[in-house]
Amino acid sequence: MTQGYYGRPIVKPPAWSDLIPTYFFAGGLAGTAATLAFAERAAKNDRLARTLILGAAAGCAVSAFCLIADLKKPERFLHMLRVVKPTSPMSVGVYIFSAFSGSVFIAASSEVTGIARSAGRFFEAIAGIIGPIMSVYTSVLVGDTVMPAWYLPRKTLPLLFAATSASGAGAWGLLFAPARSNGSARRLAILGGTAMVAALQALHRELGPKQAEAYTKGEAGALARSARVLNISGIVCATLAKNSNALSKIAGALLLAGGLTERFAVYRAGCASAKDPKYVLEAQKA
Repeated sequence: MTQGYYGRPIVKPPAWSDLIPTYFFAGGLAGTAATLAFAERAAKNDRLARTLILGAAAGCAVSAFCLIADLKKPERFLHMLRVVKPTSPMSVGVYIFSAFSGSVFIAASSEVTGIARSAGRFFEAIAGIIGPIMSVYTSVLVGDTVMPAWYLPRKTLPLLFAATSASGAGAWGLLFAPARSNGSARRLAILGGTAMVAALQALHRELGPKQAEAYTKGEAGALARSARVLNISGIVCATLAKNSNALSKIAGALLLAGGLTERFAVYRAGCASAKDPKYVLEAQKA
């Protein structure tokens, strides 16, 4: 490890806990799931739409818990809503999350109870429209930090987050919808998983060989390799699962695990690039 000032890192690593990469993954899954649910509702595939909007609600619930728990005091989340700062991705992100999760919870509640179906469909449409933003905004948030492994690939990091979100949403459909109705989810899972592999290669090219070491070595590298195995295995199973409920569930579980592991790999890479001053010095020299 290159020495920094008095043997200390030049920039501080994030003070977040492991709840935050979980929040990134669950929120991204929820965003893409809500958008696909809206599309499937328009296509009259109510079985898959129901599965996906409930998946979006589950993702929002996990995201809300992780975010508020990481803040330590619940009132801090409410304080973040007191001021709108258009120049701050974190401030804008809180409002995106609040609008999206509120719409999803109303739509999911209507779906489960059968009450106010018209209002439920309206808010399902709102969630579907906001969904693409929800699926990638956290990549903009981390790209606005001083962690070299995050801000240097800020052009391709949103592509990786979008691919992971698509893979996760498709995996949810594979896991919880019957094979006869999950065709769109299966195709999205395969597309997202394949795009994830391509986005990672693009991210490494944007970083360059020296900076990419943050993603290929240490704990981040081990997580990335595990994610790749899970992801490729999930893609293969999803490709073969056209009429098989059992293979669909296996594919869904593998892709969900692969997407979550990939989010943790990105998080660990950012922490590693902050702790080792060589990444900061090399970025300054470049």
